[in-house]
This record gives sequence, C-alpha cells and structure tokens, in this order.
Amino acid sequence: NGAHPSGSPFEALAERSNWLGMPLGRDPFGKALLASGVPMRLIKTWTDDPPVSFEGKKQSIFDLLEDLDGREVLQKSAKIAKEN
Repeated sequence: NGAHPSGSPFEALAERSNWLGMPLGRDPFGKALLASGVPMRLIKTWTDDPPVSFEGKKQSIFDLLEDLDGREVLQKSAKIAKEN
C-alpha cells in the first residue's frame, strides 16, 4: 500500500501509461493534451522525459511542467510542442 505524488499532471499521465498500461490516447489527460494541439508522437516521446527546446534552452519536459496545475500544463505543453 502506498501513494506516489506526481510532479505534474503530465508526469502522472506518463506514470499511468508506464505502470498501468493505460493507452495515452484513452487517458483523460492524454485526450486533453491532444485536444490542446500536442501531437501523439510528442506525448509518447515526452513520457521518457527527454530534453526539449523551450524559450531558447534545452530542458527536461518533466521539469518544465513540474508544480503546474492541469490547465497550466495544457497551455505550456502546447507552447512547447510548437517549438519542437
């Protein structure tokens, strides 16, 4: 028994996919990312926490989205997707 707090709604999505086998496109937050304009290929890539380009720097996607609420993650993810 235990609980694991995730650093962001995106990180929680990645954990549900990795640990529970939840398909990214069937997960409610995955659907929201797709609806906000983030392509599935990026969502899949981002679940491995790669460095991404944002505002002229390469940074961890998990770090960029950490401590943001769901709406903020969706907005920022859409901006990051445009740069990648």
